[in-house]
Amino acid sequence: MKAIIHQIYAQWRIAKEQARQECENRSLPNLAEKYRKCNMFKGTEDLQGIIRLYTSTQGLEFCMRYHFPNLATLRLFKAQNVERYGIYIDAGAITLENPTRAILIGRTSATINCSTLERHEVVLLHGASACVNASKWSVVFVKAEQGCSFIKNPSENALIL
Repeated sequence: MKAIIHQIYAQWRIAKEQARQECENRSLPNLAEKYRKCNMFKGTEDLQGIIRLYTSTQGLEFCMRYHFPNLATLRLFKAQNVERYGIYIDAGAITLENPTRAILIGRTSATINCSTLERHEVVLLHGASACVNASKWSVVFVKAEQGCSFIKNPSENALIL
């Protein structure tokens, strides 16, 4: 596990520098400085620490924008049973019922059925796809990076945003 964390930390430093340079080029020096000083990820985390960072709102936004970490590195986490955290890596064709959060990665094609009165979140990365069926009073937020696809099927009073 330490080798995987070391690898992902090296990629994070590169992505963070890319973000900093992008801000400099866009004349956003304050934001560039924030990226330079950012130490949210230290490279000493355990699996749960990595999952917490990766699934945080800021973490997911950063990962989607900078395609971080790469798919090959994410595949190394599959053996760590990350599905218990709602992360599905190369899971093939799956069906999920009322997930609070589902992060679909790589060769994962999911049918996601949401019918409960709660907030559901679906995130698609690295080519994943989903068919989201929402019914009753459910509210589903879908985020997909470029190269991913999803179909929205709302019914009754459900919303898919």
